[in-house]
Amino acid sequence: MLKGKGVSTGIGFGNVVLLKKTEREIEKETIPKEQIEQELEKVHEALQEVIKETESQMNNITGTEADIMQAYIMIMQDPSLISETENAIKNLNYNAEYAVEVGFNSVIQIFENMDDEYMAARSRDILDIKNRVLGKLFKEKTIDLTKLRPNTIIVATELTTSDTAKLDFENISGIVTELGGENSHTSIMARTHTIPAITKVKEATKILKDGDNIAINGTTGEIYINPTEDEKQKLLVLEKQLESEKVELEKYRNKESVTKDGIKVKLYANIGLPSDAEVALNNTAEGIGLLRSEFLYMDSDTMPSEESQFTAYKKVAEIMDGRETIIRTLDIGGDKDLKYLELEKEANPFLGYRAIRLCLDRPSILKTQLRAILRASAFGKLAIMFPMISSVEELREAKEVLEECKKELDNENITYDQNIQVGIMIEIPSAALIADKLAKECDFFSIGTNDLIQYTVAVERGNEKISKLYTKFHPAVIQLIKKAIDGAHLANIICGMCGEAAGDPSFIPLLVGLGLDEFSMNSNSILKARKTINNLNAKECAKLSEEIIQMASAKDVEKRLKEFINQ
Repeated sequence: MLKGKGVSTGIGFGNVVLLKKTEREIEKETIPKEQIEQELEKVHEALQEVIKETESQMNNITGTEADIMQAYIMIMQDPSLISETENAIKNLNYNAEYAVEVGFNSVIQIFENMDDEYMAARSRDILDIKNRVLGKLFKEKTIDLTKLRPNTIIVATELTTSDTAKLDFENISGIVTELGGENSHTSIMARTHTIPAITKVKEATKILKDGDNIAINGTTGEIYINPTEDEKQKLLVLEKQLESEKVELEKYRNKESVTKDGIKVKLYANIGLPSDAEVALNNTAEGIGLLRSEFLYMDSDTMPSEESQFTAYKKVAEIMDGRETIIRTLDIGGDKDLKYLELEKEANPFLGYRAIRLCLDRPSILKTQLRAILRASAFGKLAIMFPMISSVEELREAKEVLEECKKELDNENITYDQNIQVGIMIEIPSAALIADKLAKECDFFSIGTNDLIQYTVAVERGNEKISKLYTKFHPAVIQLIKKAIDGAHLANIICGMCGEAAGDPSFIPLLVGLGLDEFSMNSNSILKARKTINNLNAKECAKLSEEIIQMASAKDVEKRLKEFINQ
């Protein structure tokens, strides 16, 4: 049996179709000046072919899949995507193939260095585009994925966004890849089509062969090669249980998020692109708890203008149609590099020059963004959230910049929401410890558990060697979450959470017990979270949280929560 990470629930039985990674030898050549225009034209033509192919695929898809592909096309159409490639041809006299390799890789590196998992996952889309462009330049033939045999299980090093869009989903019963993550477009599409999918399966393309009969469990990440009759029967029982659970979840699609004893909470979605707002609504999100504004900066080779930002924020506001959208101001720098910012490399970027620290040091960046958000607030319910706040002084300074922007717009007779809400992310322990002070000077909190955990337990969350120490169940983390919620409520403001913990059914009872007002998560987690909340008794959860607050061990906390859920 092989084991990976399940990213789309379900049971799949079928035969393997192996997609092998194309091996290329890309030689570096120095071209004469008179050939530069020819090489540039080759790149542009190859990219246009890829764009046209992708646009033709849009004719046969709708909903979430269409939104994903539209975002993918937007990346391809952004001039900054090939600016490094063009520079390599014009200034370094590289041949088209080598220029594409080094040019795209520099863009991929920027995205890979981002701490935000959603944005980092977009690096795989850019890699996919690079490989497709190279495929055109090398005139490679591709496998026809539109016609597959029934009960096919795709096995690949990585299934790209463009590959997934071409798949004959009616005949696919599972997807297995060596690379990828929960936020990849492939994983999202698999969940949309309710196809079991597993990623991070080491050497899957070497161990599994074309035609192998396998069974997969997209929940546990287990892969059975030539499953026994006993294994098949057990998986069939699980399959029936999962189907019953899906039917059950649909009952919560149009319900309120309210506990048995009448405590209402809000279930919001985290998004990274304007098109993701449609996905959030399709999953019955009550609002957007985190719009990662970094996408605007990552998709440009220069600082995005006020107008381009205004257009993007306005689009989200209009899609959400009166539902709240919380926009996090630029959270970049240090570990998330942008070439045009010319940031110095830091020994410890997680504790460095990033997010609000960078923006307050370069107020013109912050003012441009705040003006754009304010202008867009005339078209829907927007809110502003400052990240990485560690002190009252930082919050006050950020609000001063906001007031300057408001005065400028007033003088220009530009309409905006005069009562726009202003909040902060609680993701640094110092902020949680003085939450009662910070709460008096803003309208809401949103706890960012991803960073709060790593700063509290001194564990970089991407470091696999010490990953077992990175846990939301750590009593110190829970104490800080309680501090933030209590501090907010003392000042009569709302406290939400936009970290991954907010969508974890095993953690939700504790958060309900601590009094969290708003849960923001990946869109696909909303129905399951609503079911969990609607079946809880808030008073019982409060007793549970009092018990857990006294615990000293993360393992004890996790064990007690499991007992509570299973009782």
